[in-house]
Amino acid sequence: MKEKILILGASSFAGYSFSKYLLKKNFFKVYGTYASNRNKKILSYKKTDKLKLSKIDLQKNPKKLIKLVNQIKPQYIVDFASVCMVNESWINPKYYFDTNFNSKIDLITKINTMNFLKKFIYIGTPEIFGSSEKQIDEYSKSFSPSTPYAISKLNTEFLLDNYNNNKNPKSIIVRFSNFYGRHQPLYRLIPKVIYSIKSNTKFPLHGSGLSRRDFIYDEDFNNGIYKVVKKGKVGKKYHFCTNKYYYIKDVIKFICKEFNYDFQKLVTRVADRKGKDLNYYLSCKKTSKELKWKPRYDLKMGLKKTIKFYVDKHLSFNKKNIEYENK
Repeated sequence: MKEKILILGASSFAGYSFSKYLLKKNFFKVYGTYASNRNKKILSYKKTDKLKLSKIDLQKNPKKLIKLVNQIKPQYIVDFASVCMVNESWINPKYYFDTNFNSKIDLITKINTMNFLKKFIYIGTPEIFGSSEKQIDEYSKSFSPSTPYAISKLNTEFLLDNYNNNKNPKSIIVRFSNFYGRHQPLYRLIPKVIYSIKSNTKFPLHGSGLSRRDFIYDEDFNNGIYKVVKKGKVGKKYHFCTNKYYYIKDVIKFICKEFNYDFQKLVTRVADRKGKDLNYYLSCKKTSKELKWKPRYDLKMGLKKTIKFYVDKHLSFNKKNIEYENK
């Protein structure tokens, strides 16, 4: 009999990508949650996909989620349910805390008592460490969050750690470098560059594009979470990265080269966002050794596949929800 897995935030880019990955493998009975009808519209699940979706607004009705979990009785829960537009977190920090932290409190206090649940896997962010000049390993406590978004995510990690240390441990914390690939919303860096080139519009380059990031392609991202589901140990933390760092401007230049488009013609320079971290350097040595994981795609390989996806299947570019955030 197949085990059950519940994906919180199955309408997010990451949640959707991992759900499709699981459905393709066909090893689990897959369940998912989404927050609103607007979110559901962006899903491209097929009618043949064996996925049961439930509409739950965690902010408004967190107890409804606990009721759903007790009905399904999943062996695994993977939590992607967060708001992640970093710049917007300055405008409405309360909304970010309500969604990313407060709405999770009831669930976190209950998961340690759910005998059917083997693992609660929380998808965190390297932004809790702030800008770093050296690699940060899985158990570093060098926290220096520089935005309300990052603080809201760190608070959730603290609460999970407290319950792991004092109750029956159930949770695992996972952090990834910048995740990109097919189906990513058009306001994110890579699809926004593609959109700007295809529509011959200017691309707003924040802070001259001198932030450095490590980029992980969707297939490597999904394979990493899958290994945590199968082999990860409760109470532990895992990092996934490629250990290759690129300036944002160089990523844009590569995409321009693929389209034979002039970089200077494309970009217009704008002020950087508040609290933007210059560098994120994750170390994933312990994770790679324990889970036998390593990335299969370098940035150029992943970008080529991503560009092909948008050119082949995603040319219905529109100007709605296109506001760009250079994360």
